[in-house]
Amino acid sequence: MSDNSKSLTMKLVVAMIVIASTCALTPLKVLAQRGAPFSIVKEIEVKDADKDKIYKKAKNWLKNEDGVTLTRWNDDQCLVEASSAIPYQNDVVLEDILLSPNAALRTKGVINYTIRVSAADGKCKIEFTDFNHEAAYNHYGKISFGQILANDKVPLGKCFENTAWCNAVWDDMKSKIRKTCLGQLDNAKKKLD
Repeated sequence: MSDNSKSLTMKLVVAMIVIASTCALTPLKVLAQRGAPFSIVKEIEVKDADKDKIYKKAKNWLKNEDGVTLTRWNDDQCLVEASSAIPYQNDVVLEDILLSPNAALRTKGVINYTIRVSAADGKCKIEFTDFNHEAAYNHYGKISFGQILANDKVPLGKCFENTAWCNAVWDDMKSKIRKTCLGQLDNAKKKLD
């Protein structure tokens, strides 16, 4: 093999290694930039109760909770899943921030989410997860933030307004999610006692 052939072969091998490593690391980089999904998880102790009794009470709680719809359940494994939505209206006002006309109005919509409950002897695990903001279309357009993540700041590409305002809206959404879910947890504790 000539020196030119060896050099060309070596360049091709190096290029293939670079391409392969880039392809392998890209999903990890995207996941790291994206972040973990936002969730609220609470374990409630229910003294002197077996898992079947706790499961029935939890399922009954979800059936009777306003705006909650049972979607799946497994009586044998004492697991139940439900869906719900939080109406969202943007109340964020920041001084001296230039925004598109009616930006706040364009975020008005709902935050859909899932409630998962699993029962075990003496305890019940309740998980609020899969939060997804969907703005309702109006004649001003819409700004949907999509999946709500645990990130402190809104991920790139979710909001094309002023960054400070976008981050404040992101925090406002999480605040309203926490308030709603904590209210539902209080209701669950009352029903499980």
